[in-house]
Amino acid sequence: MIIQAQIDPAVIERFRRLLAKDHLAHAYLLVGPQDSGKTQTALSLAQMVNCESDLSKPCGECAACRKIASGNHPDVHILGNDEMDSIKIEEIRFLLGRAHLMAFEAKTKVFIIRNIELMTLEAANALLKTLEEPAPNTLMILTTSVPEANLETIKSRCHIVKFFPASVNRIAKYLEDEGVKKEDARFLAVYSEGCLGKTRRLMKQEDILPRRKVLDEMLLNRQNDNFFKDLSASPQEASRALKLLMSFFRDVILLKNGVAKTELIHQDRIKEIEKFTARSFEDLSLIIRQIVQTKELVDEKLNVKMSLSLLREHIWAS
Repeated sequence: MIIQAQIDPAVIERFRRLLAKDHLAHAYLLVGPQDSGKTQTALSLAQMVNCESDLSKPCGECAACRKIASGNHPDVHILGNDEMDSIKIEEIRFLLGRAHLMAFEAKTKVFIIRNIELMTLEAANALLKTLEEPAPNTLMILTTSVPEANLETIKSRCHIVKFFPASVNRIAKYLEDEGVKKEDARFLAVYSEGCLGKTRRLMKQEDILPRRKVLDEMLLNRQNDNFFKDLSASPQEASRALKLLMSFFRDVILLKNGVAKTELIHQDRIKEIEKFTARSFEDLSLIIRQIVQTKELVDEKLNVKMSLSLLREHIWAS
């Protein structure tokens, strides 16, 4: 089966036309937000240039397409991960060494380097040499979500393809068609900033249920000592809770400023949002500053118990 998740059909059709005219460049830089489909598009392009079908490429069914989809093709190499680890010169040299070897079975060797903003300067300079003198029958596909963090010399030697978030309505409709409740679909679509990959992660039950629990505990339950104790002990859960809380108070500020309810993230929490709009902008700003300060402590892995307590006091202040 073709790798379809998150792929923009217009981008694939653009590459399909270039391939049909034999106008594919030797290097592309895919630029867009995290989880906007860059890696999936790169893999689909790798399938396209190596597809064995005489019909529409990629077919998703031939041996080459299946191997690429499963990550087992000997001539398609991927470097970089979602853990945001730095990419070192030794890794780039190893990868580029493979570029000058004969292909095992591919028509075109494909090298995908993800998150190139994480390359060390030495690694970036090593890659630059290969971009200047590409090996025959190779395709370099680079991805980045922070284009300004990359060397101009690398960007100038690649054809840039930009990815944009999908519309909130489109993502919400897609989720509803998959059986997600309307209120959850809207939340997920807005909260993921239109990135389907991020949406799919949030669709997991363990991600949706804590949203309700976090807001219930923080907004509706004064006697929540155990909840805050558990939150203090888990930086990951604390970070997630604070991000959710920030999005809630974003909605409060927007509604207080006259923005339509249909534009809010937490549309299933209108009652609570309207309640907080009665608070002054000064009070709301104080809560938001406390959320930001607490999240900074969480990110720095410092003790957040006192900061969470202060946040609770601000939220429940009359």
